[in-house]
Amino acid sequence: MSSTLGQGLRVLNAYFKRSWNYVKDESVAAIKFDMSWKKEMPLFGCNSVEELEQFTVGSDADIGGLSEAYWGLTQDNTGLFWGNLSTEVPPGLRIERSGYAGIRSKERPLTLFSRPRFDTTLFRYLAIRAKGDTRQWFVNIQTDSLYPSYLYQHRLYFQRPGEWEVLMIPFRDFVLTSHGFVQKRQFPMERDKIKTVGFSLVRQPGDFALEVDWIKAMNTEKTFGDHDLLGPGEYLDENGIVRLLPPGETMESRFGDRIRFFDDKK
Repeated sequence: MSSTLGQGLRVLNAYFKRSWNYVKDESVAAIKFDMSWKKEMPLFGCNSVEELEQFTVGSDADIGGLSEAYWGLTQDNTGLFWGNLSTEVPPGLRIERSGYAGIRSKERPLTLFSRPRFDTTLFRYLAIRAKGDTRQWFVNIQTDSLYPSYLYQHRLYFQRPGEWEVLMIPFRDFVLTSHGFVQKRQFPMERDKIKTVGFSLVRQPGDFALEVDWIKAMNTEKTFGDHDLLGPGEYLDENGIVRLLPPGETMESRFGDRIRFFDDKK
């Protein structure tokens, strides 16, 4: 009885501690109203057992399929998602096809006020440092939605299978899907309400392996969210390509009254 009560008090204490930290962080953010440029915002590290516990594994084995999927820590302190994908449908199983494995982050712990989400609106890219194989992977983002099956997806292409790569995918390039099908009506991703990030593999039988070091939201020196940052003498042409003014030419002489300049000293 006493042990059960003690465990309950520890859970309750952790709950209120999360709530207090959430209020503190939100209050500081509101006071600072920090909209300044930042290079990156860490989302997930995969460098310890505790960090790996932020993720959950799923596969067709959950509904009786024959695939195997595992998630563990390597000797180099990185997360490894590996296993074997089977497209075979066991006799008597009431499904038409099989062959799925995936991993995704768990939702952030509930507080007294809400369940925190990731706000990535000030960043252009989802960046992933990973080591992949030759298979066609998907990276998945789930946001708050009335439809639980809605998932934003993008292919995860590895140029050098078996080697570490940093892959940077623009958030605006993700496609809205439901149950694996691209939706005819595409809604913009609510990037301030990101719930989970994950990876998946579908209908590619055989062994697979994906090693992950970290997941971040990132900018380059030329990006600020969906805005492009231009240096002196640079401009975007009609195709959105960055160009440099020829020597001796100015913005006024090239664009005339089509461009308006704001003097922040006035």
